[in-house]
Amino acid sequence: MSSKGNQRRDQRRRLVVSWNRSASAAGAAAAAEPRAMAEYSREAHPEHQRSPAVLLPTSIGGMTLAIAAILLPVAGAVIAAAWEPIMDRPLFVRGGRFAGTIGALQACFDPRSMQSLAGWLTQLMLLLAAAVALVVRLMRRYRRDDYKGRFRAWGWLAGLFIVTACATNVPLGRVVGMAIVDVSGMAFGPAGLGWWVAVAVVAYGVVSPWAVLPLHERTATSFWLVLALASWGGSAACSWLAAGRDRLVIAAQASWALGAALAAVAMLAAARSVIREVRGQCRIPASRQRPDDADAAGEPADAAAADAAEVDASSAGDAVDDQPDSDSGEPDFTTAAEQEQRHLSKAERKRLKKLARMNRAA
Repeated sequence: MSSKGNQRRDQRRRLVVSWNRSASAAGAAAAAEPRAMAEYSREAHPEHQRSPAVLLPTSIGGMTLAIAAILLPVAGAVIAAAWEPIMDRPLFVRGGRFAGTIGALQACFDPRSMQSLAGWLTQLMLLLAAAVALVVRLMRRYRRDDYKGRFRAWGWLAGLFIVTACATNVPLGRVVGMAIVDVSGMAFGPAGLGWWVAVAVVAYGVVSPWAVLPLHERTATSFWLVLALASWGGSAACSWLAAGRDRLVIAAQASWALGAALAAVAMLAAARSVIREVRGQCRIPASRQRPDDADAAGEPADAAAADAAEVDASSAGDAVDDQPDSDSGEPDFTTAAEQEQRHLSKAERKRLKKLARMNRAA
């Protein structure tokens, strides 16, 4: 397994090196201009994707309309389902000629079952969240500095949303919980519910930061995703304490549906953030750039070549690092920029030395 993982990582490194080399040949930007916070390959743009990335909203107005289109139907279905049990008043007038039709319509809003309009919307929102997460994965796989393949986290997150959608109508929680109870002999929660909650907490707790933290604009995504996970946590707590109490059962179902809608909003926010990164709209102002960042912006070709040399050396077994500087038969080379700028880090000086050795070998 480890050799296969190393081989996959080496392939990823070679792909990123080829992107960096093509970018270095494109030319240099002015050092005083703001630079993009992340660089992507040309294939990452939504217009070049075979996915519906170009249809995702990126403006504030579009995001507002999308959030309203997600939250309002779910909230309406939840309110309609909980109206009669909470308010002690029927939602529909019963009796008359259409009494049978009204009774069938009322069954569509059963607050104690997810086989209702609220349950259908819950599954729809979770599948939407999974689809958008896969679109984000397709775009982030073309990021030039992603040597370790962190884009795969979005595929895992999409898988978790699909499992959650299945758990809406399929009793996966009970199956997993009882299986762990049978194996361990330890009962945790009613019908093993505690074990299912523990597995879900670990899964989302590991995958969510892995996916969201590398984003440059992650505040909105983190906000909506935390709300979704908190809503699901409230649903689990209500289910744990329900014990046949109708109002807690209704609260559990409502929290579950609301969490699915919030998860869909979180994925749309993540997609907007990544699209802004791809298009270069997430930029660092020139006043906030560090001196070494400004130098790198002034000489992108040398920096990209140095990065390529460093990755090639690491993927080949770090052969360059293992050889002392005196192996070439010449004294160690130190550039004038390194003599003047003593604030460069050790890694930067090491990279400049590698670039100098490559130039001498050429």
